[in-house]
Amino acid sequence: MYQIEGAEFSSLIRREFSNKFVSAEQTGKLEDQFMCKSRTVRDQDFALLNFSSDFIQGLQVNHMEDTTHVSLHFQLSGQSEAHISGFKDTVPIKAGHFNLLNCVDPVSTFIFPKQRQYEYLCLGLNPVYFQQTLLEAGTEFERVLEAAEKKKSFRLFPRNRPINTWQQDILQRIKNPPVIAPLQFSYIRSMVQELTLITLSQYPENHQKPSSKPDLKEQEQLHAIKDFLAEHYLADLSLQGISRTFFLNEFKLKSGFKKLFGTTVFGYVQQLRMEKAHILLTSGGYRVGEVAAIVGFSSDAAFIRSFRQHYGHSPGKLKSAGTCSF
Repeated sequence: MYQIEGAEFSSLIRREFSNKFVSAEQTGKLEDQFMCKSRTVRDQDFALLNFSSDFIQGLQVNHMEDTTHVSLHFQLSGQSEAHISGFKDTVPIKAGHFNLLNCVDPVSTFIFPKQRQYEYLCLGLNPVYFQQTLLEAGTEFERVLEAAEKKKSFRLFPRNRPINTWQQDILQRIKNPPVIAPLQFSYIRSMVQELTLITLSQYPENHQKPSSKPDLKEQEQLHAIKDFLAEHYLADLSLQGISRTFFLNEFKLKSGFKKLFGTTVFGYVQQLRMEKAHILLTSGGYRVGEVAAIVGFSSDAAFIRSFRQHYGHSPGKLKSAGTCSF
């Protein structure tokens, strides 16, 4: 079996997050060993990698270093295995299967047997994006969220799962977006979210400990926090600051607030800010930009987008009543 170091191979499967939408394609070849190509699409929340290769001989990639990420690995054809730091057992995968792995500063060895038409699509998620998704998903994912926040390496499924028809459909649409080029980023981003949620929905309920409401003391603290937010929702707030003020750790604050009130801390703050914005706009005398600044938005565009998501129409719609302007 031919062996190379991870640094030689990394340019083909590099996983990076970018502050802007980036798409790139690369090819690689080692005479009499392998021929491969990769396509990457990434932004600050995700890094998509579609990798395919013909392995003329078996290949072992040693000491492959990567950044901390959550990996949704979908094996489309062929098979391989990996030895990843933080995982006790070898991580094998064969065609038609997937798994989700939380990889913390991973250093890996990959083994690719001799084979033709090997292909996988890997969706790498920024840990912050993944944890926010888990938090919004509710109490069923408490244990997963806690492990992710503590930076533990884990597999979501003890055994790899078959790729289902919904996932197959999304994977094909990610590979071949049915929209014109200017719309592809928005389209792929929506597919990333859908693929993540459909994958998480397969997490077995019996892997979870029974969920319970916060104890009476914590409920009192959480009600006090809600009252505090109702009064200070226009202030510059942070989970860390709220936790320190009320002597409640961040995990209990986030999960307890969601259990008790059915929304996240900042989901509640956002609701209050949108209600305040609506009152200001309908009262007259305020421009959209002024209202955006009052309720804590750094740009008019971000405010308009949030307002539309909350009310189903843009703040400009209120102009029909002659109550606001830009």
